[in-house]
Amino acid sequence: MFQRFVCFKFKDGTAPEAIRQHMAMFAALKDTIPQIVAYAGGMVLQNSSEPYPYDSAHYVTYATQVDIDVYFHHADHQAFIAANKAIWDQVLVVDSEIDSAVSSGE
Repeated sequence: MFQRFVCFKFKDGTAPEAIRQHMAMFAALKDTIPQIVAYAGGMVLQNSSEPYPYDSAHYVTYATQVDIDVYFHHADHQAFIAANKAIWDQVLVVDSEIDSAVSSGE
């Protein structure tokens, strides 16, 4: 299994409705892109003593590395990017292989 971790920093002054749209559109990708095995995401909990540089985090799981590329080029993912990129200040993307024995506690 493979996982893509994506964090977004929204531009200062981004309307709450635009952030809600971003979150809903990202979550909806799991319903239209069959390569997505699992999805979880949410807003980053900010710590006043050490604030995090990103506002939202998304975890997307795939069966194969090829599925990550298929997902990236999928029309619905590209539509998500086009609809939301104007509100992004920074984006962090990290791909990793998930060791199922470690993640399941075996």
